[in-house]
Amino acid sequence: MDPSLPYWDDVAPRWDALLGDSNAFMNYQESFRRFHWFLKRALKIGNRTKSYRLLDLACGTGEASWPLWKRVASVTFLDRSPSMLRAARNKYPKGIFVRGDAASLPFLDAEFDVVVSRGAVLSQLDTDRIEAACAHVWRILRPQGYFFFDFVTDPKLVQAPEGVYRTGWRRKEAEAMLLHSLPGATILAYDGTEAHAFNRILVRKP
Repeated sequence: MDPSLPYWDDVAPRWDALLGDSNAFMNYQESFRRFHWFLKRALKIGNRTKSYRLLDLACGTGEASWPLWKRVASVTFLDRSPSMLRAARNKYPKGIFVRGDAASLPFLDAEFDVVVSRGAVLSQLDTDRIEAACAHVWRILRPQGYFFFDFVTDPKLVQAPEGVYRTGWRRKEAEAMLLHSLPGATILAYDGTEAHAFNRILVRKP
């Protein structure tokens, strides 16, 4: 079993409150605001997003989907934590909910127009599973689809138990990893600095 899963199951009932409490989880609160601001700016949400099929990868309580869920055709929520999925289901009654692993996605090829992930899921994986996770995201994205996610720059900067976040990348390292793992990817936008615990990046499939 993933050693971090008990942490996510335990924190699920109070996760949304922690995101809004700067005294409890300052890094998460900052990342939460920046993620939504960057998502709106980068994807230019509007009429053109109404036909999109969206996957919220490692969805947690579904906070990444909040700006988009009423402006797309469908939202699928995937997480390995049953407690997090229950919390998301309470917020999004019309969503599709799937329990699964980010490194082995149970979806069809080219099933989604956009994959979003807030919570640095790639940084939670062992290094030997990161390339498989990227390959699955690329497989399920349609041509010209978007992958928008955040990642940890340094696990020591994150207020979470040791072992929850296992890998960090600076900007040059993150871009090199993505260009290697996502064939033909175009990096459209980047947000964050090395001083932040979380940075955000938007890539597009050819």
